Amino acid sequence: MGPTVTRELFSGKVQVLIYGKSPCDLEEEHLFQIVRVLRLQRVYRPRTDTFNARISTATDFVKRSRRDGVTIYSSCLADGVAIRNRGEVVCLRTADCPTIIAYHNLTKELVVAHAGRASLIDEKYLRGGLARHPESVVQAIFRHLLATKQRTAHCLEIYSCCGIGPKKFQHSVHHLDYGSFNKKRNRHIALNYGQNCFLDGSTTNGALDLHRLIRNQFQALEVPGDNIVKDTIDTANQTEHFFSRRGGDKNGHNTILVFRR
Repeated sequence: MGPTVTRELFSGKVQVLIYGKSPCDLEEEHLFQIVRVLRLQRVYRPRTDTFNARISTATDFVKRSRRDGVTIYSSCLADGVAIRNRGEVVCLRTADCPTIIAYHNLTKELVVAHAGRASLIDEKYLRGGLARHPESVVQAIFRHLLATKQRTAHCLEIYSCCGIGPKKFQHSVHHLDYGSFNKKRNRHIALNYGQNCFLDGSTTNGALDLHRLIRNQFQALEVPGDNIVKDTIDTANQTEHFFSRRGGDKNGHNTILVFRR
């Protein structure tokens, strides 16, 4: 059962396997088989549906499923997971949301995180709720990997992948139902993270480039631009390969596995 896309990142230190529509939407049984073949032992699969911008570690997972030497840890509410050891793999199920893969060259720690719009922007606060600290999963990744003052942002390498492109991710201020909030959100993004987060710089159409938003947020934290790379997958325009909510797939998920080599 082969992946739709395979990537080796950061001079071969990290491997990424993306399973789209071929051969199917992976279930737990498939995941056990794949991980066993890869000779990995521990799978961390967080629940990302709350878009909480939280980074978890192995000790945060309490539910376990074991089979043939493989353990799948699940049910932790978090956008991302930090791992340090070989034999560990992070598994995310996504549709149109990008995945961030962040690697610290000195500590060898790896963070893999779901990066949906509401993971990158505190939408509950914009709707009048309490502010989230930090606002973005990008800032949470940065805080986790650079918890010690002696480390610098130049040690981080960032890769974002498998998300929707801006052309089919529009937030028009003229939308009958959401126009007012779109205007508020678009202004917040433009003022805090750059107008170039929108295609052609238009906050009126609001065609949001999530990969650009991720890049700008990391660069605001002094991660060098040369250390930040994205792929070319657009889930909404490549629906023959990937599941996409905007492409009409209401239930299916892409599965992304990330682990150290």
